[in-house]
Amino acid sequence: MVSKKWLAVWLLLNFFIFWLVGLTSSGYSLEGYMPGESGKIDQYAPVVYTAPNDRPVGILYMVDYDGVLYYYIVWEDEYFSNSLIDKLYRFFRGLVYGGATQDIEVVKVSPDNGTFYFQTYDHTNVHGRLLGDGSCLWIEEDKIIKDCAVNGTHINVYTVTWNHMLSLLPQNGTERAVLLMRHMTPNDYVALGMFRRTQKTIAGVAVNSLLLAVVATLTFNGVMYFAWRKGYLTGQGQRKVKDGIMDGWRKLKEKVRRSK
Repeated sequence: MVSKKWLAVWLLLNFFIFWLVGLTSSGYSLEGYMPGESGKIDQYAPVVYTAPNDRPVGILYMVDYDGVLYYYIVWEDEYFSNSLIDKLYRFFRGLVYGGATQDIEVVKVSPDNGTFYFQTYDHTNVHGRLLGDGSCLWIEEDKIIKDCAVNGTHINVYTVTWNHMLSLLPQNGTERAVLLMRHMTPNDYVALGMFRRTQKTIAGVAVNSLLLAVVATLTFNGVMYFAWRKGYLTGQGQRKVKDGIMDGWRKLKEKVRRSK
């Protein structure tokens, strides 16, 4: 008969193993971190327009080895119009990103050729090129957008959805947000789950992380079942194992002593 103590330990270990594996695999990684610096960071920083009651908390930037600039606009969270869905969605995001519920949108700029990238409605891509006179070319639409950049380098981006997708086109109800900007540190990168954010969709992250958690939990239970079938979880079985270990240790010491 399995003791209550071992039953409690089994339940606790199931809980901790499942969530530990799920959270650890969901974003605690430095893979993809870009430690570069550039003297053009301030020159090409985007100008962000948002709703007055939904301003970002700041901008974190990284620079790759080719000098391409990545500006990560950080909001404290995403807020859906339905309070119940909002709470469930926040819990889901926290699980996937290891507790981080911040929303992050990226604006990528290549100073060498003046190209840029971000995402708009339905996470569709926007690629463009700064033309130097304050206008820019929206490549997907083959359209010239006038006054889309300040001084020909600071691209104007406007939030257009509740989850902060961006647009080149001015939006009613948005105002310019003056944001502090600094380099993204390794601690920022890990805490915000940036590897997962930049590599996969939130759905893909959830499926992969929870699958790993299920596999780890099932493996643990398989080991526990084997130990139970062998009687290792009973008091008698534990004494037997302990006696076997001590007997083996005694024989080993005796063998070593004889070999001297």
